[in-house]
Amino acid sequence: MPRTMLSLEQALSLQQKEVRQLYKHYANSGFASLLSLLDFDKDFVKAQGVKLWDRAGNEYLDFLGGYGALNLGHNHPSIIQAIDKVKGLPVLLQASLNKLVAALAHNLASITPGNLKHSFFCNSGAEAVEAALKLARAATGKERFLFCQGAFHGKTFGALSVTGRDKYKE
Repeated sequence: MPRTMLSLEQALSLQQKEVRQLYKHYANSGFASLLSLLDFDKDFVKAQGVKLWDRAGNEYLDFLGGYGALNLGHNHPSIIQAIDKVKGLPVLLQASLNKLVAALAHNLASITPGNLKHSFFCNSGAEAVEAALKLARAATGKERFLFCQGAFHGKTFGALSVTGRDKYKE
């Protein structure tokens, strides 16, 4: 049976009850149940810096910050201003030389101790682990890696090989 796609406008207008149902059916039902039991499944409608607001106008402090991805907080004015400057430009095309990537690599080399010659940009921690494994193998010529029991490095093939948790490997 074909399903209809939800547009951005439809997604933004979903009621919290509908969001819970979609989470339970298509995303993470356990997470949805847990947040519901704890009364943490708030409908946050605004975010600025480290603050969040729910539909009822209650203010919260965000101590998770996107698990470290929002180190400048939500909707930081400098970030929004920078996004406005590049709005409409192509996003990192793998088959082109991008002036913003070149400038970022230069800037990183300028502020990094030592004589940094190359930077590798990636989209996730698992991708960074994959690159680190390949770099370590290329630099040492060794084919085996030490890892910590209980560690988690991602769910890609190489990252799983050095993840010390059997439940993810299985």
